[in-house]
Amino acid sequence: MKLIELIKSFLNKTPDGLSLVLSGGGARGAIHLGVLQALDEHEIKIEAVSGTSIGAIVGALYCAGMPPLEIKKLMETKKFASVFQLSWNRKGLLTMTKLKKTLAEFIPVNDFQSLRIPFYCCVSNLESGKFEIIDNGELSNAVLASASIPILFAPIEINGQHYVDGGLLNNMPVEPFVGKKNVLGIHVNNYKYHGSENIRSIAERVFTLVSRQTAKSKMEKCTYVIEPLLEKPFRVLDFRNTAELFEIGYAEGIKFVAELMNDSRSRVD
Repeated sequence: MKLIELIKSFLNKTPDGLSLVLSGGGARGAIHLGVLQALDEHEIKIEAVSGTSIGAIVGALYCAGMPPLEIKKLMETKKFASVFQLSWNRKGLLTMTKLKKTLAEFIPVNDFQSLRIPFYCCVSNLESGKFEIIDNGELSNAVLASASIPILFAPIEINGQHYVDGGLLNNMPVEPFVGKKNVLGIHVNNYKYHGSENIRSIAERVFTLVSRQTAKSKMEKCTYVIEPLLEKPFRVLDFRNTAELFEIGYAEGIKFVAELMNDSRSRVD
């Protein structure tokens, strides 16, 4: 039996399959797509996906059946970038109207149950001060809330409660998969900081450090973790580097497949 067949046999015969946890990280979320592309090319089945912020956007589109390369093309368009361009409402916050239209275009049925793969969306509740995992009901508002970066974007109201970026309180939402085997966590916020006097860069770095602290203990609950060290920060809302980030993720995905091959070989031996 070929090694790749051993991998698929190993994953598909376990009760858990391969479950993915996708962190937030704005434009760095293109790394998720590269990893997904590598997994798809090797026909490794994804059992379920849990995501927060950009991980929720990528996760929802992928679970709806959109191939990683198609999501990459979408992220590279001006149309997608415009979702995060300045469009202030009367409260002085950015709105998520354009993102909602984009989701509706690619996910016509606005319901978690319409997805091909089970999907879990992490959001932060401003009233309770706790994170929540949503996996049923209306899909778009959950994803919008999960991607609503605090201060920049207006909170999303769901059932009378106000929600913002899931990464604020939980940037690695592994909770749906605790106790399961074969959980792959992908964290995209590990980058070298070279210093900056720009207030925006400093604020972004501070938020990244805070969210990374929430992710540390969660990564320990994953069977596998992909967390590439990025030589440059790649700004959160700058999607011009999507192709480069995709390739970083793809290379990491190929390395992960090799890791699975070693695991499969050792189990057979």
